[in-house]
Amino acid sequence: MARTEMGPGRLGYLEARAAAVAGELGRGGSDTCAALTEALDADLAALGADLGPGVALVAVGGYGRGDQCLWSDVDVMILHRGVDPEPAVRAVLYPLWDAGLKVGHAVRTLHECRAAALEDLETITSLLSARLVAGDRDLFGEFEEMLAALVRRRPLAPALTARERERRRAEPYPVMAADLKEGRGALRTHQGFWWERRRLELLGLPSPPVGDDERRAREILLRTRNALHAAAGRASDRFVVDLRAPAAAWLGADVAAVAAELTWALAIGDRLADRWWPDLHAEQDPLVGFGRRVVAAVRSRFTPSTDVPSDRVLSLAVRAVRRPEGARFEALEEEAIRAAPARPWSAADRRAFVELLAAGARGRAIFDRLDELGWVAREFPEWAPVATAPQLAPFHDHPVGAHLWRTVDEMRDLVEGGGELGEIAEELGSTEELYLAAFFHDIGKARGGNHSELGAELASEFLRRHGFGAATIAGVAHAVRHHLVLSETATRRDLDAPRVVAEVAAQVGDLRRLDVLYLVTIADLRATGSTMWNSWRAELLGRLYRRLRSALEVGEALPATPDVREIVAVAGPGIEPRRIEEHVAAMPDDYLATTPPTQVLRHLLVAEALGGVASVEPDPDDPTRILVVGRDRRGFLLAVARAFTANGVGVLEARLRTRDDGVALDDFRVVDDRTGEPIPDDRWRRVEDDLVAALEGRRDLRPRIRRRIAAYGATEPRGRPTRVRVTREGPWVVVDVRAPDRLGLLVEIVEALFAEGLDVAVARIDTVGAEARDVFYVRRVGGIPILLDEELTALAGRLSDRLR
Repeated sequence: MARTEMGPGRLGYLEARAAAVAGELGRGGSDTCAALTEALDADLAALGADLGPGVALVAVGGYGRGDQCLWSDVDVMILHRGVDPEPAVRAVLYPLWDAGLKVGHAVRTLHECRAAALEDLETITSLLSARLVAGDRDLFGEFEEMLAALVRRRPLAPALTARERERRRAEPYPVMAADLKEGRGALRTHQGFWWERRRLELLGLPSPPVGDDERRAREILLRTRNALHAAAGRASDRFVVDLRAPAAAWLGADVAAVAAELTWALAIGDRLADRWWPDLHAEQDPLVGFGRRVVAAVRSRFTPSTDVPSDRVLSLAVRAVRRPEGARFEALEEEAIRAAPARPWSAADRRAFVELLAAGARGRAIFDRLDELGWVAREFPEWAPVATAPQLAPFHDHPVGAHLWRTVDEMRDLVEGGGELGEIAEELGSTEELYLAAFFHDIGKARGGNHSELGAELASEFLRRHGFGAATIAGVAHAVRHHLVLSETATRRDLDAPRVVAEVAAQVGDLRRLDVLYLVTIADLRATGSTMWNSWRAELLGRLYRRLRSALEVGEALPATPDVREIVAVAGPGIEPRRIEEHVAAMPDDYLATTPPTQVLRHLLVAEALGGVASVEPDPDDPTRILVVGRDRRGFLLAVARAFTANGVGVLEARLRTRDDGVALDDFRVVDDRTGEPIPDDRWRRVEDDLVAALEGRRDLRPRIRRRIAAYGATEPRGRPTRVRVTREGPWVVVDVRAPDRLGLLVEIVEALFAEGLDVAVARIDTVGAEARDVFYVRRVGGIPILLDEELTALAGRLSDRLR
């Protein structure tokens, strides 16, 4: 067989794809996919026009289903009766490869198709989508008969259920950066529905019709996937931050609208999967399943029916959650739920609602079914706006509804996990308030305005409407209203300042509310995303919690400030009291209130040992703590920042002090700026050498910093533009910088503050997702106050200009 004369330049598919990328072929969804499929069919029909008897060219996979997206692989199979397939390969596949297309291909006989399908789910599902493009029709008819016989003996549901379960194991909660091809509720899930229907068609059996929600969800997924392909210029299926805006622009929509449609579509895929494959939530461990069945049997035998009334919806929901064969309602139960009248909740209903919240994936599945059956709209109308509401900030991993469910799961882990946090939960007694506060903390989102205040009102209304106690309502509302207070204070304010602790303690109110708020804050941060919870943030939050407990227990913002006698007692006989007294007298007024006795002694000894212009002293007990001591001068902190950045040292926190004799004693919490790990000991000698050389004017570190930025930080910064807010807090001016995180940012900020004639006393460095959130407590050199609001506004503007 001679190779066709059609070359890669004549493939109409390439022209169609170019038109689609330019937005000139369909609206981006199934119509664009159909047009691409049609163009590919025409090309392959021409390439396979001379295949001859005994050979068929078959479209499979997404191409076979007509779902050809912009940069999808071209999936084809050359089916033959045992003839030499090489001429067909040359005629069909070579031109596709020459055109630069990524081709998924197979060359098989009927027997080989059957053998491969028996071994592999991916093969049988690919074959189910087979569609004849060119060649021997009789051979393809025999193929379909073979396929029908095969699927008659092999149901797809068990394998598809297992695959869907794996998707959910990989993604326990819906995510914002969803994989539109392989993720949970995405196109692969919808393909499962298609394969099930195709199997029924081959068997001559009726199949469930495609409903409006399924049709619309699939359309959204195809349209958004094509938009991602167009934005990336290649096959790219994740809805990642960098591609959202260009993908939305290709669709002619704004990002928020595209994201809202997408999160809804993925939720529909999840919901339909629960209907198609009810065993998704069945107990996988046979021993656990047996145990569940035994407990259920005992309950049904010995529990009076009045304790679990069958006409109470929430009791039915709890019963469904506990079913070992899967979290599901029976048909009669669903009829009862649809017909259930609105009625006041009983104490059993309230307990059942909390149990449903804390039941994990099973509870979520049953809650979603209650939503389908209309119960949620009747009893919990506050839920609809947040159910699938997107969260576009890069640090948010999940849509709002999924985040709320995950927060409850994180709370359950805290309650049941033991340790200090488990003890706090145990001391609270009932966990009802904890689970409700976790579930409602962001209920005010997706409505505009202050979501904490609005959420507190919505939570109170729901709980009051359904008969929860006054103490529970007040406690949950307080936690919802203040759920951001602890995290924002811990990462943005000076935790050693008594006025800060006193202010927050007044907001918290009492010890019980502090404990609830602390646990809700941790659960919320852990449920938000990987960048929001780490050991550093946990330490800050724990430090604030302990100070607040002290304030609320004894009525003071901090334990009593230690006096010199306590420090002398810690020092022992080796250090004369006079030396300690002189050191403390030379330090700033808040020194003893913000510095533990052991650190005071360390400062004293290091300062006395200072021989040159500066030294860098690692803490022997904590590799993340560093003390820099030196002869203070204009630009001392700038030199430190440059020495750190030139050597890959990232700063998390800083407290800067200068004695009356001009000795700077600056404490830093640091990590490697690329790995987040502690700094190796041998690096500190290089840092000290660079710092001393820079202070003495012998070394300019800026070229090395520029080289590091070029090597490791050359990518374009992502996220919102730089914002600077300047406020007044006591004697300090607080400079709050939000900027795209990048290598060298700290040096830029310190240079800007230096240029403005500002001294830094406290620095708090934080990164959330791709955004740096750095806070500096500053004052003018010489202590001249900044009094006028106009001065603060002008300073913020100048700093913003410098940091752009």
